[in-house]
Amino acid sequence: MKNFIFAFVAVATLLFACKKDDNSNTKTVQLKEVFSLKVNQTAELSSEDWKITLLEITEDSRCPSNADCFWAGRVIAEFKVEKAGESLIKTLTDNPENDPTLSTSFTAFGHLVKLNEVTPYPDGSPIAQKDYVVEIEIE
Repeated sequence: MKNFIFAFVAVATLLFACKKDDNSNTKTVQLKEVFSLKVNQTAELSSEDWKITLLEITEDSRCPSNADCFWAGRVIAEFKVEKAGESLIKTLTDNPENDPTLSTSFTAFGHLVKLNEVTPYPDGSPIAQKDYVVEIEIE
């Protein structure tokens, strides 16, 4: 009987731990809250069935902090936005000056998403996707 109880507790603990890990990439946020997302991390609006996921940084041509550049460059982030079973892929940039198809904000399913910052800032060495953090706000 002791072995059964021990096995039950061990399995329950493992199941709970696995469930907790599955949710670690999802956070709940409020409207007008500034928050950060890493690549493959999702934020859910607490007030409705609306989610945003940072899929990847598709371009980072920002001038490294230790270089002199004639153009500031830009970073482009790709997002997936979902609501009630529908989804959209949208992009944001920190510098839309040279490309009229890009912006620092977009509207999806009734909410405005604004890009505030992308870190880390390049220093000349490669940045892995897992290291990027995007700060956004949803209105």
